[in-house]
Amino acid sequence: MGIKDFDRTYRMEDLAKGNVMFCATGVTQGPFLNGVRFVKGGAHTHSIVMRSSTGTIRHIEAEHRFDTKPNYNFN
Repeated sequence: MGIKDFDRTYRMEDLAKGNVMFCATGVTQGPFLNGVRFVKGGAHTHSIVMRSSTGTIRHIEAEHRFDTKPNYNFN
């Protein structure tokens, strides 16, 4: 991956250069994102999307309804 100096403390600019997007959805409860919360008939999720070119940070809280999702059978 190009890392030659393992004792160096790398900065953000060293790890991600140029236009970068980052997104994540919490699975378990943590200090940064809420975990998936199951409710009757569905679930609630908390996600974050960050865009370096504009500095935009979006927090997305979604409600998922299981009764309207297709029932896929992969067997």
